[in-house]
Amino acid sequence: MRHLDRDEIDEILVRRGIGVLAMIDHGQPYAIPMSFGYDADQMVFPMQWGGGDQTRKNQVIDSNPQVCLTVYEQDKNDEAIWRSVVITGEIYEIDEADRERSYASLAANAEFPPDFGVWGVPFDDVEFRLFGLDTKDCTGREFAAKYGGWD
Repeated sequence: MRHLDRDEIDEILVRRGIGVLAMIDHGQPYAIPMSFGYDADQMVFPMQWGGGDQTRKNQVIDSNPQVCLTVYEQDKNDEAIWRSVVITGEIYEIDEADRERSYASLAANAEFPPDFGVWGVPFDDVEFRLFGLDTKDCTGREFAAKYGGWD
């Protein structure tokens, strides 16, 4: 196993546009797959979700903004190698002034299903909230059976 440097972490976050967002809901873990955009200049993850303000994730974030986002991948050239990035911190709503840049980062590398309706709701009827997550508390690792120890 070896630790990834910041450039390697950035490459993974640009390459992958989906991860698992973990939150705490009344003392219990709650983790969901989450598309994200990544803007290395801002070091922020604008996250987008719809379904109205009464969804579980909106209620959880509003009650406890501490989250953990995990992004992982398997190496395309060597299937024995896996990489992961874990970011922890406080999620926050993106200000109106930063929305255009946030939407641009979503368009650049977020992964969405080809028919992007939300639970049968037409796309035009879905309301979105954009959230950011600072990446200052971020670690990355690469691991495979062939490694004998930490680098």
